[in-house]
Amino acid sequence: MLATGLVLGSAGVAAAAPVSGANSAVDTEWEASWAAYQFEASQAASLLVTKNVDLPITINAPIDRVFTAYSNFNNSFGRHPFLKGVLDRRKYTEGGAEVWEFIALEDIPLGPISIPGRTVGKQRMYAAEHWYSTETWDLPGVITRQKITFAKDGDSTVVTEHLSFSAPAVLIDYTVQNGVDAHIVNQKAVKRDIENGML
Repeated sequence: MLATGLVLGSAGVAAAAPVSGANSAVDTEWEASWAAYQFEASQAASLLVTKNVDLPITINAPIDRVFTAYSNFNNSFGRHPFLKGVLDRRKYTEGGAEVWEFIALEDIPLGPISIPGRTVGKQRMYAAEHWYSTETWDLPGVITRQKITFAKDGDSTVVTEHLSFSAPAVLIDYTVQNGVDAHIVNQKAVKRDIENGML
């Protein structure tokens, strides 16, 4: 699922549903933001502080069912506290992975208010191996990398979100706390709805 830090100075938020179909405006925004991400990632050691967090959760359901439900981005709508919409850019196959490029539309809490934000991302799905990864970037220089793994545990499945947050030093603690809190809320909601048969 999507990890999010602080997003400042951005555009509006869509309704809580996915929006399909890339267009020139989405392409332009995604490409410019991804170029900024790649530059910042190359400078991360000197410009950004990085913190890593692992979030395991056991879901009482078989691995194939858990993977299908958990890896479906649409299942985070109404469960992830920030996520409000998504713009598809494109999907393709590369190096054995199903790749999806997107822009997530979010409401980021900042004290008593929420800031509308747009998070550019790329997800790589390895369904046969039961794992996927996601890289995202937001203003003002927040990078989140995720590797989500799935392992059988008897009749249950252990899902572990391996999260890496990189941000300017002044934002890193806020970014990690906000991101981790949002992921835990989403994890618990997806677990509940897989186990109760809703997903």
